[in-house]
Amino acid sequence: MRPLTLTMRAFGSYNKETTVDFTRPNQKLFLITGDTGAGKTTIFDAIVFALYGETSASGRSGGKRQGEDLQSQFSNLDTEPFVRLTFSEVHGGEKRRYTVTRTPRYRSSLKQKAGSRPRGETVSLSMPDGLTYSGNLSETDRKIKEIVGLTKEQFMQVAMIAQGEFRELLEADTEQRAVILQKI
Repeated sequence: MRPLTLTMRAFGSYNKETTVDFTRPNQKLFLITGDTGAGKTTIFDAIVFALYGETSASGRSGGKRQGEDLQSQFSNLDTEPFVRLTFSEVHGGEKRRYTVTRTPRYRSSLKQKAGSRPRGETVSLSMPDGLTYSGNLSETDRKIKEIVGLTKEQFMQVAMIAQGEFRELLEADTEQRAVILQKI
């Protein structure tokens, strides 16, 4: 699975609609860097959320940031949060393009006396042939997992070197590097 673009709105620390274009660098490795609190982990969380309906958060909310805590605290309740991931996958030597759009559970102001009202999670998957899976969350999730071919845990191991593991990798001798790289 190769990410092509990621668009987020009212998701995590991203209030305004923001798109990350992974096609710009002409290489197999994409490095996301920035100051603490700049939104690096949110980008990875958005990719994992688009694919698996939960985030990478190992120390937050028991490892599964879901629901209204994904809605940006910087956005107003009239802005619907979402993530949209377009990625390619090679099947039989042919590169195919897929788009997943997922909206987390979120609070919405419907101008009611009772205040804000929670909205449910939605997901849709656009296939290369134009077919769209949507409406049935579990069916769409099954199809996404079938395409990606990895569990969430496997995806996280191969898609991202966590900050602590990166430091380990930099400071390791050759033998230790081999062990770390095998692990990830």
